[in-house]
Amino acid sequence: MILGITGKSGTGKHTAADFLKQKGWTVLDADKIAHHLYRPYTHVWKAVIKHFGEGILGKKDIIDRQKLGEIVFNPNKQEELKELNKIVHPEIKRYLKNEIHYLRRKERNAAVIAALWKEMGLIELCDKVLSISANEDLAFERVKKRDGISEEAYGARTKNQLPLETPDIEVINEEDFQSFYKLLNQSLAL
Repeated sequence: MILGITGKSGTGKHTAADFLKQKGWTVLDADKIAHHLYRPYTHVWKAVIKHFGEGILGKKDIIDRQKLGEIVFNPNKQEELKELNKIVHPEIKRYLKNEIHYLRRKERNAAVIAALWKEMGLIELCDKVLSISANEDLAFERVKKRDGISEEAYGARTKNQLPLETPDIEVINEEDFQSFYKLLNQSLAL
């Protein structure tokens, strides 16, 4: 099975993926794939630098994601996030298609983690989609603890993370790890 996992930042997408990984599933993370595609001198790297300038580069010509994030999540520059997505989303989708094709041939279960399912057109790549939610304050507190970001930065990051209207499976993650894992076990019938 190819299972899509979606939800806003702080809801537990990666915790769910870790749970599945412990059960032998392969995990494909859209964010990690994007970071892989940003490697210096790749065509994605070149396109990002061409649009955003060399000011976003850190040591060894690596894209500084914090500098890039300050640009694309700036509420006064909403067009910049759209431009970055135009560059990166098709490449992430192509990468995922190739990986999923390989995993299907090997008859392996995989979880695909992404926040922007509709925007990236990823739904058709998966057999089912799991949507994880949590109340907004709790999700923010989790991200604040993990990334040390402000509420304003969290709002800018999650503003475009719209929930799917009709996920196959829905789980609310507002308890501890054990409760969440139990809900996942029940919901996914593992």
